[in-house]
Amino acid sequence: MKFEILWQDSNSRARVGIIHTKSGPVLTPAFMPVGTEGAVKGIFPEQLRAMGYRLILSNLYHLYLRPGIEVIEEVGGLHRFMAWDGALLTDSGGFQAFSLSSRVEVQEEGIRFSSHIDGSSHFLSPEAVVDYQRRLGVDIAMVLDHFVSNDAPRALVEEATFRTLRWAERAARRIRERKNSTAFFGIVQGGVYSDLRRRAARELAAMDFDGYAIGGLGVGEGEEEMMGAVEETVANLPEEKPRYLMGIGHPVQMVKAVLRGVDLFDCVLPTRNGRRGQVFSPEGLLRIKRREYARDPRPAHPEYPFSRALLRHLYSSGHINSSLYNTLINLRFFLDIMEKIRKYIKANSLGEFLRDLEKTWREK
Repeated sequence: MKFEILWQDSNSRARVGIIHTKSGPVLTPAFMPVGTEGAVKGIFPEQLRAMGYRLILSNLYHLYLRPGIEVIEEVGGLHRFMAWDGALLTDSGGFQAFSLSSRVEVQEEGIRFSSHIDGSSHFLSPEAVVDYQRRLGVDIAMVLDHFVSNDAPRALVEEATFRTLRWAERAARRIRERKNSTAFFGIVQGGVYSDLRRRAARELAAMDFDGYAIGGLGVGEGEEEMMGAVEETVANLPEEKPRYLMGIGHPVQMVKAVLRGVDLFDCVLPTRNGRRGQVFSPEGLLRIKRREYARDPRPAHPEYPFSRALLRHLYSSGHINSSLYNTLINLRFFLDIMEKIRKYIKANSLGEFLRDLEKTWREK
């Protein structure tokens, strides 16, 4: 993997770049649709490709449990399994250890957990996570991290931050020992503590990963705290490597993070909210079940002819096409946001775009 910076905003850390992967180039800043279990819900791979997406995300934890690494290997790797010829990034499972904490025991050697599917016992070490993702054949992979809530005591946040660094060292050794074409990103933890973020970013940078992710945010802290943590982290990461803010997808927050030097994002908002009847439009978030849309002939997005009246009818009827139409519109909206971000960076006016976006998305 190679990262090329094409344009640097003269007023901020924002930049336009290209991540050159073995599966093709990805223009950044970029948003990754989430295909946790091997498919992005509510849309076909060819629709994502036709729309303009070139990088999507999947999850090692879920694929490891079902269908299993061996099955995906036998089929020919994760790209073939998913029928996706663009680039693939896989998360390691650290967030699942956090979200399924009642089933998880974090140890110095790794994470022991019981399956949420059948209760069977499993263990993931930093080394195994490297090996499994290589076997999947993905373009970009995350190393194993220890993720705790931001309202946890500082002592627990410190413990998780330093354990993540120790795991990253072990992962880096395994990556060097068994080189192949998969690129690996280190993950910076540290909660909202500036000193922890600085130390974690500097120590990870010294390990020379292919890129760096900012983890542990978007779990209850305020936006000001989140952006402070992002700024502190980015300031201590190398300029020449891509930076990925994990799990963040609110339009305003993405633009604020880009201004602070972030290149990649992922979030379930466009797909999950689409299933819940929430449609992202240039006018803001449409809660399509509202009565005001019952006779509204306007499309939610200029590229798609579906009237708001139809979208409301399908959602209210429980029709299967409701989530399909809403998801298509939402993912196109997120792609549009990234295209506009890149355009405004090149014009050195991303701050102007942020001000306009905040007017539309205030309290949404």
